[in-house]
Amino acid sequence: MSFRKRGEVISNGRGTPGAVPGRTPAGIMSVNRTLPNRDSPMTPQQNARGITGRMQGLRVSGENTRAVNQVPIPSDDENKDDGSLLLDHPGIRPSHLSGTFVTSTGSEDIDKVLAHTGLPLGSSLLIEEQGTTEFSSILVKLFAAQGIVYNRLASNNKDNSSSSSNTHLIILSLNQGFAKELPGLYKGSKRDIKKSKISEEQSKLSVQNLNEKKTTPSRYKDFKIAWKYKLADEEKEKLNAKKISTTSAMNDEYKDYNHQFDITARLLPAPTSSEMSFIAPNLPISTILTQIEQIIKRNKDKLIRIIIPSFLHPAMYQPDFFSLSKSVALIHGLRSTVKTHGDRCVLMATVSTDVISKLLRVQLENLFDAILDLEPFPQDMLQFLERIYKSQPNKVQHGLLHVMKLPIFSERGEMQVKKSEWAFRNGRKRFEVEEWSIPVDDVESSNSKPTATQESHNDHDHDHSYEHETSHSKSGADNATNPKNTRISLDY
Repeated sequence: MSFRKRGEVISNGRGTPGAVPGRTPAGIMSVNRTLPNRDSPMTPQQNARGITGRMQGLRVSGENTRAVNQVPIPSDDENKDDGSLLLDHPGIRPSHLSGTFVTSTGSEDIDKVLAHTGLPLGSSLLIEEQGTTEFSSILVKLFAAQGIVYNRLASNNKDNSSSSSNTHLIILSLNQGFAKELPGLYKGSKRDIKKSKISEEQSKLSVQNLNEKKTTPSRYKDFKIAWKYKLADEEKEKLNAKKISTTSAMNDEYKDYNHQFDITARLLPAPTSSEMSFIAPNLPISTILTQIEQIIKRNKDKLIRIIIPSFLHPAMYQPDFFSLSKSVALIHGLRSTVKTHGDRCVLMATVSTDVISKLLRVQLENLFDAILDLEPFPQDMLQFLERIYKSQPNKVQHGLLHVMKLPIFSERGEMQVKKSEWAFRNGRKRFEVEEWSIPVDDVESSNSKPTATQESHNDHDHDHSYEHETSHSKSGADNATNPKNTRISLDY
């Protein structure tokens, strides 16, 4: 029990006397109860420890306004990374399935088969081919030609300045003439050019086009319920118009994304060293990867398309490259380079499955994001198709296309293997891919019926000859009935 004087003020246990709010007890000085260091300037160590993240750029307003330790904000030009600079690239668009940025392979049908309308940036594509044909080399040339066209579109739009190029190709091959073998743009036949001019003139707004009246079908007048047919036709027209409008809108937005090439023509002028770089594959692996990295850094803010035509071809690669230690090491290094620069780099390679072992093939397939397998038809199958499509030679397919792996989806664990569902055709205008179905041979089916009736007639002729021989061995009385027995009806 404690005793205090009568006039003593109790301090509430905080060292400050308690009082009525708004009043100061008599005889007691006012005490500053502010937090320590609130009015004193904060040291840089306290600033760094107390304010982090977004709060570092704030200012505190008051009687003593002080600027908090601010981090310099980079300008817009410094803040732009490679991905933002490539948004205006004519050869880059978002995928309609995954939203990732993709680039065209040079073939519209191959872009559709890959399910992303192109090859996603940071991905690699391997095209395998069975046999001794060279269909995969055409796809590689289309891929390279598409990159050169992208680069020249940018140079044409920016008055051929040195900084206007937007795409660079890296070719891992000894064939220096690869640049002169690229296909040129398809300009169309005379009939196509004429049709395009007519359609352009019809699309223009003129008095003649407005005065043209639409002809109504005759069935609208003949039937009493013609209004039902009219409604059905109008609904079909609306659906078709929506489809055409959506596709045309996408094509208008990315009109330079994909081009059509003529395989029989050549891209002129041929690509120069500023558009395409060659690296010899017989160099050490570390040297190859270092040179590729230097080229990528030298061509900053550009789309890099790495191409390996005829990988592990015996004429270009040394025998030790056919071992797992060297070939897998090279592809693994290229894969890491592509993933490092995943916002502006893609890889495409072709290989013949007849020159590599099954073990090496499996190891290479594990390192690529997408795999397409080309299986050309044998000679007898081609002759069969040529006989069926004798009047339409443009419909003859050249082989099957198997989808073994798709980018992004296969990496996530989805089963995307499709065998014997697609067939490819190498035409002058483009490399076409369509659904495969075995055609019906009408010639054999029509010839099978007469052969059956002919066999039945032969059987009856044989029976008739047998009966005729036996009839001669009989008596003359039986000879009178022989004509009735040996007569064959042609209506049978």
